[in-house]
Amino acid sequence: MDIINTKIVKINPNNIDYEILSEAALIIQNGGTVIFPTETVYGLGANALNEKACDKIYKAKGRPGDNPLIVHINSMEELNDLVEEIPENAKILADKFWPGPLTMIFHKRDIISYKITAGLETVAVRMPENKIAQELIRLSKCPIAAPSANTSGKPSPTSAEHVIEDMLGKVDMIIDGGSCEIGLESSVIDITSEIPTVLRPGGVTKEDIEKLFGKCDYDPAIIKSDENIVPKSPGQKYRHYSPKAELILYKGDLHKTVKEIKKDCKRYISEGKKVGIIASEQTGNLYDEGIVKVVGDRNNPLTVASGLFNVLRSFDSSEADIILSEAFDDKGIGKAIMNRLEKASSKKIELGKLRVLFVCTGNTCRSPMAEGIMKHIIDKRGLDIEISSAGISAVDGQSASKNAVLALKEMSIDISSHKSRQVSKEILDRADLILTMTSQHKEILLRSFKGLEDKIYSFNIQDPYGGSYNVYKACSEEIKNEILKILDRQII
Repeated sequence: MDIINTKIVKINPNNIDYEILSEAALIIQNGGTVIFPTETVYGLGANALNEKACDKIYKAKGRPGDNPLIVHINSMEELNDLVEEIPENAKILADKFWPGPLTMIFHKRDIISYKITAGLETVAVRMPENKIAQELIRLSKCPIAAPSANTSGKPSPTSAEHVIEDMLGKVDMIIDGGSCEIGLESSVIDITSEIPTVLRPGGVTKEDIEKLFGKCDYDPAIIKSDENIVPKSPGQKYRHYSPKAELILYKGDLHKTVKEIKKDCKRYISEGKKVGIIASEQTGNLYDEGIVKVVGDRNNPLTVASGLFNVLRSFDSSEADIILSEAFDDKGIGKAIMNRLEKASSKKIELGKLRVLFVCTGNTCRSPMAEGIMKHIIDKRGLDIEISSAGISAVDGQSASKNAVLALKEMSIDISSHKSRQVSKEILDRADLILTMTSQHKEILLRSFKGLEDKIYSFNIQDPYGGSYNVYKACSEEIKNEILKILDRQII
């Protein structure tokens, strides 16, 4: 490919320089290529009605010809010219989410080339919210085809620096409009059938659409990768968003994930590899080896979405040999985050759910109360954790003490069917996390059993045995507070 003299310009979206933007529009009109910012990621644009111009997009990106492009418009009037019909569902979605990070699939008119649609009879269209993008389309007086402005397969660009790294010398102009707000490509929704279908998750979520229509499906390609599918949307078929280093994704309980990543990090370092770790604000300080990069806050998944591609690209400059990544909740925009991480990964490790064991002395007071309280809390939070209890000096088959049952009954927790059991090596080995009621319990277990050091922690809950109901009630509140501290740290 011939090297192009790429012009790099800066435009403030809050104070647009129309002289510069008019020059960019002229490039589009004349069949050239311009990279511009949107609210999602940077786009590599060309006149969507000019086949030769669109060829330049594929060549600049090294993009497979069977991967369709998204057409960007500035108004609903433009949409009428491009598609056969605008279904009622599409009008409702456009009214709610356009301009914004939503792409919709329509039956195309003949004016749209099969070059754009990769041979399909449908076309993907969106109306961006970014002011620079909106004005560029308006000044160009044509719809603009624009996939993400990265080399195919690499993480999508969310800053001009990313774009320059990939596209300098391959396009006519790069507009530096600052960082992209959302940081993940648009959601792609197929509205050509009765039930809207998500082809690519993004900022507009399945849950958002269900609020409007009551029902929305995920395309099977999101659930299961298949290289034999015919993609109706970008991001469906090929491995995407990949840094130079191999990325391993750890899916399952967060406590087990941190433990497994730490273990694997140590192993890879011993093999002479440079290891990167993708962590969250909740876990970043738990890793003592490797190049740790915090992608965002688990309590605010938008921060994870906006930081993901930047973190993936930053590992290229750190020259990591392998990247170990935590997984994230796949609800809402988390579905889009996990879609991108799974596309970027070469290997996934399924860790399953966490198994927590509470230990006290006789397994009739504190540990069964802890077991009951934690089960109650995680049921409300929708967490999938296996919880049990045992006693160091327990007699198998005894019921929970009367006051323990009464104290928890006031919390709407029923432990009346509890039966005590003696701690054993088998029970301890099965647990991923052991929580003892006192440090003395922890010391006894460490002396009596091997291999517990990395998974045993202690509270400081005094034994209420023989005390009044009020003593048990105070003990149950103390246990509840300790459990909430652990859960709110989001390490479990």
